[in-house]
Formats: sequence, structure tokens, C-alpha cells
Amino acid sequence: MKKIIILSIIIILLVQFTGCRWNGSNTNNNAGNIEPSIPLEDLQTDNGTANSEQLDISEPPHIQAEQLGFEGGNIGAGGLVSGGDDGYIYYRSESDGWKLYKAKPDGSEKTKLNDGMVSEVNVLDGWIYFTNYSGGFSIYRIRLDGTEEMKLVDGYCSNLYVAESGMYFDKRDDSNMSHIYRADLDGGNLTLLYSEASLMYYYDGKIYLGAAQLGVFDIETGEEKILAETYVYNVSVDDSGIYYWAVDEGEFRCMNLDGSNDRLVLRGGDRFNYSNGNLYYMGISENANGPCYVINRLNIATNETVTFVEEANEFFDAHGEWTGISYQQFFHYPETIDPELMIPNAQGEIEIGYSESMGYVYVLGEHLFMRASLRESLLQHGRLDCIARLDSGVVVWD
Repeated sequence: MKKIIILSIIIILLVQFTGCRWNGSNTNNNAGNIEPSIPLEDLQTDNGTANSEQLDISEPPHIQAEQLGFEGGNIGAGGLVSGGDDGYIYYRSESDGWKLYKAKPDGSEKTKLNDGMVSEVNVLDGWIYFTNYSGGFSIYRIRLDGTEEMKLVDGYCSNLYVAESGMYFDKRDDSNMSHIYRADLDGGNLTLLYSEASLMYYYDGKIYLGAAQLGVFDIETGEEKILAETYVYNVSVDDSGIYYWAVDEGEFRCMNLDGSNDRLVLRGGDRFNYSNGNLYYMGISENANGPCYVINRLNIATNETVTFVEEANEFFDAHGEWTGISYQQFFHYPETIDPELMIPNAQGEIEIGYSESMGYVYVLGEHLFMRASLRESLLQHGRLDCIARLDSGVVVWD
């Protein structure tokens, strides 16, 4: 999919959230499954600064015995990539219309499994679970070899978390209000867990509610508690605590499982995915062409940051040839650009070429994948959109 950078679009990059927002009184709306973004000029004021204080994980360790079909914050990031115990990666293909594929981590043995437009991919006990855009956002599952496809839950579903104990997800009613449900892994025993709320995460018998406030609801006891009175996104939970992006504050934060000791992890950044002690996020850096986005990993225990990839902050044409126009020049010094390149089209938009963009990192054990638009993909395959693998250098994987 080719992307033309248009002046009117780039200048106004907004964080967009739609739907219901839980407010702690069981009358909320759903934030949906959206990838928010922060304008480059906003990120320039805060470079994604890690908290210099070592985080205190003071709660005793808890053994999570339940098997999960997801890892870290992958589902909150769209769930486009998931790993199986069979050594395959299950993913939504950027090269084939968002259809479900599997492949080995090195990209070999690539096989199409389903013709639906999939998202929120979970893999558990020999089955792949997913929501299907082309199936009305209903929940489906199929075997790892692509056989025995079946619809499990009909309707507009999202935020699908699959665990050994069942499936947990949002489902919208006829008035577009979101409610949280549980169902058996075969789709049976559909049960309303919480009305007028959006599901931010499931872990250890508890559902985490958002997005205008972060709350937790114990499924067995019915107890609920407000954890953070702020707009939240990119929630992830493990035995060490609860991790979340406080959107309005521009901070990624962490608290103990009981809601105590709420503390700063990182100030600034975007597109967060916490998994197993590491925070993956989009930060800001600078090279010869000026400010640019980067994808980082912050080790929370050691406070060490590693940069995986840096955006090429210069425009290029449909053949991948550089135009010589940097982002900084276009936004801050347009008078220095050849006027012939700044002539609006029939719609009044200024087309200046193509640019790179980067998305969420998906963590699958030792492997890292990222949905992105990269010049290298355009040169190799004639398209910008791709899935890149990051753990062995930046490789266009799909």
C-alpha cells in the first residue's frame, strides 16, 4: 500500500480515541482498538526519559499457572502477530490484504491460513483465535493448519484476550455501547461480566477496565477498584505489577498489583508495549536531517535503553530515490524548497513524496516484530507497508 505524504495530514496528527470510556460507575464507553500517535513536534519536547529511580517491586512473587494465548501488551497494540508453541509465527499479512498467515521466525514456510481480515490474534492449545474485520468483527478460531474454521461469537467484538479459563472481550450492542463478556473457548456459555466498559487487559482472574479511568474487576468475587483516575491506554499486567500509559500526562507508569506504589517508568514516547520486564516504545532522536522517530527498548530493572531502528526522516519518490527534502526542511523551512515541488494538486494538497513510519513492536519470546512503512520494503517488494523483524537487525519479514 503506497502512502503519499500530504501537508494537511502531517501537520495535524492527533491522538484519536472513539467509543465508550469507563468512569468507575459502570457507565463507560469503549476506547476501541486504535493506534494513537503523538506529533513529532510534541515528542521533541520530551525525548522519552526513563525514570532514574529503580522501580520497587515490593509484592511477593505470584505464580501464574493459567496458560495465555497472548503475550505482554500485544493485544492492546492490535494483536497483529502471535507466537505458537510449534515454532511458527501467526500474523496478519501486510502483503496480502490482512489475511492470516504463519511462517517460521526466519520467514520460511510462509503459508496462508485464512482469507478473513484478522486482528487480535491469540494462539492457545492448537487453536488460533482472532477477530475478523470482514466477518463483522466477530470472533473466530481455526486449527494451526488452517482447518476447522468456526465462528465463536457473533457481533462487533474487540480487545480479545484468550486464556485457559476462557475468552474475554468487548462486544458492542445495537446502540454501539461496549460491554465486557466471557465465553468458553468453543464460544459457549457467553456471559456478561461488566456493562458499559472497555476491556484493557485480562490477567489471573481479573479484568482491567478503561479508558477514562483504569479499574480492576475480580471475576470470582465481584470486587472492583479504581486504580488510576486518568485516561489510560496500552495496559499490560504480569506478576510484577500493572503497567499503563497515562495519556494526558504523557507518561508510562507502573503500580503494584494491589494498586499501591504508582510510579513513573518513562516520560514521553508513544506506542508502548510492555512485556517481561522490558518496555518497547517509539521515542525521539535526531540525526543529520533533524528530529526523527526511533524504536527503543527500555529494560526497567537496569534502566538501560537500546535503539532498534531509526526512521529515515527524508522524503523519497515512488522508486525509493531520495528527494533531498527532510521533514525539518518541509515543516520549518519550506521557503528553501523548489517551488515546483510545492504546487498543490486538484484537492489543494501538497504531495511531496513518500515517508517512513513505524508502529508497535510485538514481542514473541526472543523475537521482535514491528508493523511499519519502510523505504527498504518499497525497494525490495514495491510497497511501503510491511512487517519487519527487529531482533536480528531490521529485516523486512513480510
